[in-house]
Amino acid sequence: MIANITTILYILNVSDEIINSGTLQKGTAISRVDGNDGFQIYKYSNYLTSASHANSDSSNDIETTPFEEENMYLIMGKFSVSQDDSINVTIISNIHIPLDKDDIPIMKPTVNFVGKTMNYAQLTEVGYTLQIQVKPYLSKKQFNPFLINLTHPVSGRFKNALTKAKKNSTIHTTGLFFLADKQLYCEILEFQFIMEQRINLIRQNLETKPSPSLPLANTSKQGHGGRKSSTTKISEISKSLLSQDQHIEVIDSDQEINDNEEIEEIEGIGENIEEDNNDDAPNKPKRPKRKRK
Repeated sequence: MIANITTILYILNVSDEIINSGTLQKGTAISRVDGNDGFQIYKYSNYLTSASHANSDSSNDIETTPFEEENMYLIMGKFSVSQDDSINVTIISNIHIPLDKDDIPIMKPTVNFVGKTMNYAQLTEVGYTLQIQVKPYLSKKQFNPFLINLTHPVSGRFKNALTKAKKNSTIHTTGLFFLADKQLYCEILEFQFIMEQRINLIRQNLETKPSPSLPLANTSKQGHGGRKSSTTKISEISKSLLSQDQHIEVIDSDQEINDNEEIEEIEGIGENIEEDNNDDAPNKPKRPKRKRK
């Protein structure tokens, strides 16, 4: 599942390790979360590709620079939460910020993740609370799901969506991340449902529904391994389309013959009616001629 974080880190220490075609930097960093000297601890991993490898992939627009101790960086990365409340983060991109140690800005981390709801939203005096489970993947050793409580004001614009959330609903949210009383919280900035069932249903229908206008593909075995491959012969398609055209022409010609026969029958009936009318018409008696006196 998606679990990304954006924040400003102050690098405390750096260790470099050469692996494959690049360098892996590991170390510890902190971010300032309030004005009372409150800091959040991070354990980061920053992978740097070699210059030759970076030049071969010029289409990659993600900027990653080497970390240096006692320097500040705006970072974005994938994250998970450890049992000691520290945050493991794999750096995706970073930008150096030229500020001194005493000028570390206060910034709540902004998180963006996909998760599953654990229950229905709870309404308290403070506002709505919805607990979700997030399963981030940083590496084989860092695949630890964690619970986080989404918070929202009573009169907030997402209150209707929160009240409609059911157990095991899949949601995507963005918000401000913070810890309180050994629990994780996220103040919602954006919230929406992900309709996985409907997407899977549409995909399944598209994969299983055959084409109505073309013949079904023939399945044959090929090779010594007995592999099956579905092939559709062009000749079969042509014959099918040709037979459909001939069938349409036959129907049209038969229909034309039937129409002509019906017209002839109607004309014959009309002639017969006229003859019958002429036969049935009464003969008018001739008036006798008066003799002149």
